[in-house]
Amino acid sequence: MIISTIVLLVAMLIGVPIAFAIALSALGYFITANANLLVFPQQFIGQLSNMPLIAIPFFILAGELMNCGGVTRRIFAFALACVGRIPGGLGHTNVVAGMIFAGMSGSAVADLASVGKIGMKAMRDSDYPDDLSIGVITTTSTIGPIIPPSINMVIFGSIANVPVGLLFLGGVIPGVLTGLMIMATFAFLFWRRKVKVKPAPQIPFWRTFRDGFWSLLTPVVLLGAMFSGLATPTEAAILATVYTLLVAGLIYRELTWANVLEAMVSTATLSGAIMLIIGFAAPLGYVISRAQVTDGLSALLIGSFQDPTMVMFAVAALLLVVGCFMEVAAAIILLTPVLGVALMAIGIDPVYIGVMMVYTLGIGLVTPPVGLCLYVGSQVSGIKLEKVIVAVWPFLIPLVITMLLIIAFPQLITWLPNMAYSN
Repeated sequence: MIISTIVLLVAMLIGVPIAFAIALSALGYFITANANLLVFPQQFIGQLSNMPLIAIPFFILAGELMNCGGVTRRIFAFALACVGRIPGGLGHTNVVAGMIFAGMSGSAVADLASVGKIGMKAMRDSDYPDDLSIGVITTTSTIGPIIPPSINMVIFGSIANVPVGLLFLGGVIPGVLTGLMIMATFAFLFWRRKVKVKPAPQIPFWRTFRDGFWSLLTPVVLLGAMFSGLATPTEAAILATVYTLLVAGLIYRELTWANVLEAMVSTATLSGAIMLIIGFAAPLGYVISRAQVTDGLSALLIGSFQDPTMVMFAVAALLLVVGCFMEVAAAIILLTPVLGVALMAIGIDPVYIGVMMVYTLGIGLVTPPVGLCLYVGSQVSGIKLEKVIVAVWPFLIPLVITMLLIIAFPQLITWLPNMAYSN
């Protein structure tokens, strides 16, 4: 295990792609421990045969199609009609639009690249300060993987064998709470800085509702199908793609064959990279299990902390550090077989573990040095990366406060899944 860990760290430090760094780490153990090498491909193929993983490329494709099919623009217009009239309305509009879009795509990057691009232009046109604008827009993207559906929860569920539907339900309250906390923070900063801006465009509510009705119906169809039992999360992902194709192509008539082809190529590239990481993580998970690392970690946690809440605070501190240096999906894939299983072994609710891990690691999306959304925010806005980092810092406060709340009050995560299970 020492050799395997060294190989992983060295490979990552010298810039080997994370998927192949994981593969080399597992292979190092197989060779040095004289383990059966046939297990390596068996684990790889077996992991990728997991049915829930089919949801990942379809959620990504649905998000890509929404961007180029007029769906995102209509969502933003509706959010503007809802909250655009209050002070700092465009900042709140970005949060509301991001929360609605999160109920469709399940990806922070997709949220930022679509809603964020529209929101940044609108805020600049209304003379909002760039740092305040990019701060709220970039931070809002972290809601994408929390409000269902969530690609990262699909990954956790497939590895930990936890029902993805229950994980989705567990993310609803933390996601909405995060959005409200970000809005409160933006309102405070807007008031304290006495920002003078142009009034937001006054758009009639019913006109935007009528124009965006089919777009707004997307999360209702998607989540309704899942939570009513009519579709599994995998089937709901396919439904989301088909529904988006119909709405953007036949109703809005803004989707061309060129757009569809471009979206499919982008989806294949992104989902292919994710699948490689997931596939190679399976042999590494076998290595961790064979070396009984999980048993040792469980004993350490029990010996160090008697109170489960204190255990989760300690785990959250670890995840915050890991999230600064590792992409969220990769961190979930690496940590679930070790940390996730160890926490389950000491009796902590697996749904709670999954949502908490996804949420806490998601904060790393907006923290340097690896924070992916910081780079995307810089590209979307044309603002230098170091300025984006400074702009985001005040908005980390609501994220951390929400994280502390869901640790102190696990019911914020478990209440909805327990209600669904009891019914």
